[in-house]
Amino acid sequence: MVINAIKVPYRILSSKLFLLWVIGCWISYYVVSAIWLKEAFGVFVAGLRENLFMQVPYVLFLISACLNIIRASKDVFKKSRAGFVLWLILPLGLVLFFTGFFMSTTMRESGQRVVGEGDIVDPPWSRKQYRVTRIAPGLKDTLAFTDISSGIFAYEPKLSVVDASSQVSEIGAFPPSKLDSTYYHILNFGIAPGVILSEGKKILSQGYMILRIITPGTSDFFNIDPYPYRFLVSMEPEKTVQDDPGTVSQFSLKAPRFHVRVFSGEQLIAEGDSDRGIEINNLKLTFFTPAYWVLLEAVKDPGISVMHAGVILITLGIPMTFIYLFLRRRKGERIIEAY
Repeated sequence: MVINAIKVPYRILSSKLFLLWVIGCWISYYVVSAIWLKEAFGVFVAGLRENLFMQVPYVLFLISACLNIIRASKDVFKKSRAGFVLWLILPLGLVLFFTGFFMSTTMRESGQRVVGEGDIVDPPWSRKQYRVTRIAPGLKDTLAFTDISSGIFAYEPKLSVVDASSQVSEIGAFPPSKLDSTYYHILNFGIAPGVILSEGKKILSQGYMILRIITPGTSDFFNIDPYPYRFLVSMEPEKTVQDDPGTVSQFSLKAPRFHVRVFSGEQLIAEGDSDRGIEINNLKLTFFTPAYWVLLEAVKDPGISVMHAGVILITLGIPMTFIYLFLRRRKGERIIEAY
């Protein structure tokens, strides 16, 4: 009874018909989703990650694919060992790819955080901690307003981190850097002006303000609790250059200047630049050397390496399958589908 209870599911799952039915159902489901739903692929991935009723059929598909490969391998191996190797690579690559996709969808963890020099990077799923030791901005020293379209970076921004064993690692924007099974890369980058709000000689607040004003012509604002002011900040040109037919503003990205407008509600109550500071009633806002910040993304995805292995095998397997079929035909064998 026990043997029969095992044989029946095995015969069903390892049958070519069952596998074709499962593949057909998945294709039909996705086509219907693409017609009736926006972002069908995103909906499919979200459902596969959270919905058990989608996970179970997908696992059955993977099991059926593996069992079909095992079943078909017996016949192919008996006919030719060399042909078996040529034939196996493509189906094995496909199974690895779809297995990695399932692992990536259901087991992936990620998070984003703004960090600066001295901050600790410690994703909740990792036991290792990294301290940010340096941010290399990669910015051009100066930029004319007419040159914005050519970009503000001389090279890619880099983030240097050090672990408990004093090993230094670099993280850029692309490709992601893998540290202790976690992938890190820079999503965004900017300048954080250092500001001091004081009343006479008394410092009321001091720190860095994370702003998105890295590009000349853009502006962003910050607040300082509990004061009822909104500070609108934009980059100030360090000089203007006479050019035909007019003047061109030139900005320093290495030592930027800032123009500040102070609002109380909707009313403009003060205005000035970072060199001289801004007087606000009995308060004064002054600036000190800015720092850099990056928006860092951390991702733990055990399925990525499995998918990469699958892609490699698929790439190798496609030409090898054609070679296998060509050799069979040349030997006068009747070409049949093995799976």
